[in-house]
Formats: sequence, structure tokens, C-alpha cells
Amino acid sequence: RLLYYPGAETSTEEVVDSGISAHTDFEAFTLMHQDAPGLQFMSPDSGAWIDAPVREGEFVVILGDVMERFTNGVLKATVSVEPSRLFAIILTF
Repeated sequence: RLLYYPGAETSTEEVVDSGISAHTDFEAFTLMHQDAPGLQFMSPDSGAWIDAPVREGEFVVILGDVMERFTNGVLKATVSVEPSRLFAIILTF
């Protein structure tokens, strides 16, 4: 499945409330390519938001609810938030 989010035209404070709020993905995992900063994950220890690294030619692996169920909670679903900018999710399983 290929998902495309058009995002906002600007990154000003007026659009700070748009985007996708904190959530976990339903799938087992998501492979996401990002070419600009913005994707954030919630630290399971402190609850603080951590910026996902942007690395050319690499994917971010986001664990979902199905993976948490498959592993009986050993691996936790990743809480993430996406900004109001252009991005695409390449594959979800």
C-alpha cells in the first residue's frame, strides 16, 4: 500500500495544528522514507517526543499494533506524529 499525504504549503505557525496527531499504526510494521525532518516518535521511557533521523537511502521502521500482538507485548507499537508537510509512506504490512 502506498500512502501519500500532501501536507501544507508552508511551515508557518498557522498550520501547526494540521497533520496527523499522535497514534500507533494498525499494521505489523511500516517502512517509511522521509527526505526532510518532521516525523517524531514518543519515547516509551520519558514520553518525550524524539525526532526521527533523516538519512538518505534509508527507511524508518515503525512497529504497529499487529506486531505488538504477535509478540505478546514484548515489542511495543510505536507512537508517532507526522507534521503538516508533504510525505509518503512506502509500504505497510
